Amino acid sequence: MRNGHEDRTAYITGVGVVSPVGVGRKAFWSSLLANESGFGPITLFDASEHEVRIAAECTDFDPRDFMDRKAAQRTDRFAQLGFAAARLALEDAGASGELENNAERVGLVLGSGLGGVASMEETQHTIDTRGPMRVNPFAVTKIMPNSAAAYVGIQLGVQGPSSTGALACACGTDAMGLGYDLIRRGDADVVICGATEAGITPVIVAGFAAMRAMSRDNADPQGACRPYDRNRSGFVIGEGAAAVILESAESVQRRGAEPYARLTGIGRTTDAYNVADPDPEGQGILRAMRLALEDAGVEAERVGYINPHGTGTVAGDGPESHALHAINPSAMVSATKSTLGHSLGATGAIETAICALALKHQTVPPMRNLEALAEECADLDYVTGEPRRAPNLEVALCANLGVGGHNAAVVLEKV
Repeated sequence: MRNGHEDRTAYITGVGVVSPVGVGRKAFWSSLLANESGFGPITLFDASEHEVRIAAECTDFDPRDFMDRKAAQRTDRFAQLGFAAARLALEDAGASGELENNAERVGLVLGSGLGGVASMEETQHTIDTRGPMRVNPFAVTKIMPNSAAAYVGIQLGVQGPSSTGALACACGTDAMGLGYDLIRRGDADVVICGATEAGITPVIVAGFAAMRAMSRDNADPQGACRPYDRNRSGFVIGEGAAAVILESAESVQRRGAEPYARLTGIGRTTDAYNVADPDPEGQGILRAMRLALEDAGVEAERVGYINPHGTGTVAGDGPESHALHAINPSAMVSATKSTLGHSLGATGAIETAICALALKHQTVPPMRNLEALAEECADLDYVTGEPRRAPNLEVALCANLGVGGHNAAVVLEKV
């Protein structure tokens, strides 16, 4: 660890995850290494008339494990997931005392690409079927994209700076950069940082299906998401949340905390190409990764593991894989959306958590369903089937693309 005020690194000291393969860091990591699939039929709504009837749902999640019944009724599912992840991360870091003793120095960044879309659809249904006078008085506070951050701040007592980003599928990664900025500017000593999404709803599923972006392999949910495979047919929507606790060096030293990893670089770019499709040359995500490495002061050849966007779409996989190859063709790559689904705004936060755990445990989790590499995808060191021990892993990179042309990447280093 670098010394005193010269160290503007953000140390990750706690990890909280709510995912389709487990709730909590230990269950999540164990299932990920076991290569378990989080996919199955949609149960959150009646999808019988939809083209797409599969998803990755957080079936083990019960909001009442984290909040009382009344609070659960007054919050959207995305806020419930986000609060659970934040609380789990804070407990994992053993940092609750910071909120009790120094709440003004604790920040909060909790993004969401969609916000309370389930509550929005429910409210519109109420208006259509029962009239506007029957709308839930908590409708607005359930719908607004900052409601997850608001609930976390109120319940945990956060009094430092807070922010909610909405950069589509890049917002979780961008949130890490926002939290990192708070630490290195000295605006906070501790930041609860993450993203949450609960977008498995009729409108969102139908909308992505209409875009031809989602797999329709309803008969084989576990094999439907196939990043970089020649038989890939689109992404499978998921849900979930992740939060990490970022701390300054001074805070880590004062508390005697044991970090998982340190966050040392952030890169952000915009494609300026198309609102729905990524840059076909992959230049936007490539520049984001290079900027993140430059920010961290890390040479590309030191990157040992990359958790990519890896959605299993024809438009995205090829250009992205060649961008990864341009960074470091020898880096291990595992696209964990093949296990967890695409949780939209939450994905970058979840995948940053995976990178931190990979560095801590010196193990790279596997990806599923890559059987024959697509011709247009770069030949990389894809980790498939079984986890890979990586005793010399020093640097991990998480990179994500967002609908609208937003790209973000973060660099994590071993402590």
